[in-house]
Amino acid sequence: MSCLESIPDSLEPTYECASELLATGPVSALLIFVIGVPLIKLAKRQLRKLFDRTEFDEGLENFMFRIAGVAMWAIVLLTAASELGINVAGIVAALGIFGLAVAFAAQDTMENVIAGIFIIIDRPFREGERILLPKKLGGIYSSWGDVVEIGLRTTHVRSTDGVLLTIPNKLLTKDAVANFSHSELRVRIRLGLTATWGNVTKAEEIVRDIANNHTDISQKPKPPGVVLRDFGDQEVIMEIRYYVDNARKMRSSKSSFVTEILRRFEEEKVTLAFPVRVNMNSDVDLDELGF
Repeated sequence: MSCLESIPDSLEPTYECASELLATGPVSALLIFVIGVPLIKLAKRQLRKLFDRTEFDEGLENFMFRIAGVAMWAIVLLTAASELGINVAGIVAALGIFGLAVAFAAQDTMENVIAGIFIIIDRPFREGERILLPKKLGGIYSSWGDVVEIGLRTTHVRSTDGVLLTIPNKLLTKDAVANFSHSELRVRIRLGLTATWGNVTKAEEIVRDIANNHTDISQKPKPPGVVLRDFGDQEVIMEIRYYVDNARKMRSSKSSFVTEILRRFEEEKVTLAFPVRVNMNSDVDLDELGF
């Protein structure tokens, strides 16, 4: 005879009776919660400590932490439901079908989340770095910008015009993204100009002098250089190559460099090559044009 049949009149305090009591569904389910909840808290604390000792990206850590928490709660709830006689297999099957339906309905979101995980793991760029977005993402708000935040679904980039762009992650993984922020390497700038044949030597001297004394131009890994690339009809095509130690100096250094070149050329009477159109019906002195 079961000792439980005498409840609530009497209950024998024996090991067999206690075992029989614990084997009942409601008590077992309650016991699972009593033990499972503290274990979940302990496991989450240990998981957080493990993440703190690793070099995982913070966004990926938070994502994995949430997934682990949901999985642990699911195990506790399903185990307790099984003790109460509920068909757990049916629940799991229903959740699987529901999850599949949600995945199909939110396919675009899932693609962005998966792309976000790849970005966090591969690290083609990090928060605070300056990048050049793919051409199809550029627009009236500039395609240059600094990465503000990398999320699981979207990445926030503040353009050089000060506009915060929210970009779906899948767009950043389907095309090349140029990263101009480096820990060691510097960025090389190319600047082209054309000088008349008689001014090439003087123009090259002026350009080298400006480059060697420009505060934004780096002398490493190579000093500034001038290359004569080709001949034109009446000019020589020159290319100035120099490095900057920060991607944010690319445009400002080029602007100040060009301004100083024009000033020095004007002072020292160095002529840039430019096309000339002459109306032969007008009274023009060709000697003044150099012909």
